[in-house]
Amino acid sequence: MAETVAVRVKRLSDRAVLPQVMQAGDVAADLYAACDLTIPHRGRAVVPTDLAIELPDGFRARIHARSGLGAGRGIDVGAGLIDQGFRGNLSVLLFNHGDEAYEVRLGDRIAQLTVERYWKPQFIEADDLTPTSRSGGWGSSGK
Repeated sequence: MAETVAVRVKRLSDRAVLPQVMQAGDVAADLYAACDLTIPHRGRAVVPTDLAIELPDGFRARIHARSGLGAGRGIDVGAGLIDQGFRGNLSVLLFNHGDEAYEVRLGDRIAQLTVERYWKPQFIEADDLTPTSRSGGWGSSGK
């Protein structure tokens, strides 16, 4: 059984819907639009959820695309990292890669949110790195 972690959530308006994990075993919670707006074809828009979250120390959150919106409508998510100290309106940057405008309606499920443990890196300068077969550039592992 997966561990749980408490994430405090504040509604910033009466339009906000708390994130919801829809099925047992899912790792992400759905995020809901707190407004109506239109994303033009080949355009983008920032969609507020009217939620603020408080992540515990050692955790970050990520916003991910919903697979059905991506496959069916060409809707993708960008800029999805939420740091532990962020307390602003949890908004979703949506890209419309489709050929038609996409209508977002209040209460639509627009993205998914995961909460992840992280480790703070300590970057240590080195004169040499352990070589691997992946020392090349883009596509170094082949097709």
